[in-house]
Amino acid sequence: MSTPLPDDDSRRPADAPQGSDDVTARPDDVTTGPDGDATPGPDQKPLLGGGRFGLFSEALLVGLGVSVLSLPVITAVPALAAGVSHVRRHLDGRPDTVAALWEDFKAACRGVWLVSIGMPVLLLVLLFNLQLIGVGGMPGGTGVRIATVFLVAVLLVVVLRSAAGWSPRARWGTVVQTAAKRAGDDLTGTFLLIVALGLCAVMVWMLAPLAVIVPGLLSLAVVAIEHRATVRQG
Repeated sequence: MSTPLPDDDSRRPADAPQGSDDVTARPDDVTTGPDGDATPGPDQKPLLGGGRFGLFSEALLVGLGVSVLSLPVITAVPALAAGVSHVRRHLDGRPDTVAALWEDFKAACRGVWLVSIGMPVLLLVLLFNLQLIGVGGMPGGTGVRIATVFLVAVLLVVVLRSAAGWSPRARWGTVVQTAAKRAGDDLTGTFLLIVALGLCAVMVWMLAPLAVIVPGLLSLAVVAIEHRATVRQG
């Protein structure tokens, strides 16, 4: 006597609605997010300009662009401001072409010359002071050396925060004053920027050609630190 087999309809997938393709999506093509939203799988993300390496490639591009624009030295501050603005464009999903970087640089050059000349001159004076201390062997040279290194770090932090605080309609004098105030108010962010500067210095000391990408890394660091400060302030 044969035993009747169970109905197989319960094991079959429901019929697809009319007009839909009878194709099953592969797990690698679509990934369900924590909120149930479908997001592109890893195979659908571009390697450059997005996906895993998008931000890294953008930092390399910004580093190269800022390095080229900084070759006259007195254009270093507006070039860095343009680089920071470019990183923000990329993170916000706005157009981040080389032409946009150039336009930001031209806008940052307006009214910047007192700042862009004064800061490199002050930095050169401090570095020259360090060299004199090392050669002359003056009494109390260790304390003066530490104070000079501290002033160099503070000056570079103010430059980075000035680049982050620049906007096309801002006056550079106000931007620098605000940056100096933020450096004192946000001591944790200032410390993080000093760490970033130290790491970049070690990279250049290990391999000098890496100096080309340092501006891009610092632009990314200052954007992240300024965003952190803004979020914490509410």
